[in-house]
Formats: sequence, structure tokens, C-alpha cells
Amino acid sequence: MMGRRGLFLFNRQWRKLQKMKRSYHKERWEQQQQLKEEFSKLNVLLKENSIDETTYERLNKLLRMGYKLKRQETRLKYGFA
Repeated sequence: MMGRRGLFLFNRQWRKLQKMKRSYHKERWEQQQQLKEEFSKLNVLLKENSIDETTYERLNKLLRMGYKLKRQETRLKYGFA
């Protein structure tokens, strides 16, 4: 059976975990929005013929790899790895 002190500590840890999860989700959402913005810029460059198809493919691949790396770093940062 848990006393008042134990419940207090449990609630405090729970709140800390919830705050950490909210921060993680907020950061991930911001990363996703940034990626969408970068993809739209890349698409505009392709449509304006500022870059060719092969350059588009390479930049697209780089964006995806960078996003994957950021996602992994964020997981490690918040301890969800």
C-alpha cells in the first residue's frame, strides 16, 4: 500500500513524463512541418525548371535522410530510443 508521500512522488513523476511526452510531440510536429515546407520548396524549384529531375531526386533523398536523422536524435534526446 502506498502512503501519501508515495502517491505524491508518483504523481510528480507522472506529470514530468507527460510534460516530456508533450515536448517530444511538439518537436516532432515542428520537424514534420519543416519537412513539408522543404518539400514544397523543392517541388516549386522543379516546376520552375530551376533544377532537373536527377537533382530533384538527390535533394529529395537528402531531405528524407536528414529528417530520419533528426527523428532519431529527438528520440534519444527525450529517452524514447
